[in-house]
Amino acid sequence: MTDKEFQQLCSNTPTGTTLSFDYRDTHVEGKFVSCTEDAFIIEVNGHDFIWPREFCNYRKAACPIPTYS
Repeated sequence: MTDKEFQQLCSNTPTGTTLSFDYRDTHVEGKFVSCTEDAFIIEVNGHDFIWPREFCNYRKAACPIPTYS
């Protein structure tokens, strides 16, 4: 993810937006909380996690990910 993509995502993503992250065999889906200087903070199952920007590729979904309650 480029610096420009990271800055755009951080400034244009509303809090609570569902984001999906994949790295090797790990898949994490959570709600956007905020950004630090070089990472995303997402909420997963009521806990905040820091996901480093260097592990991200920017991709925008054509349709929202469904949520279930």
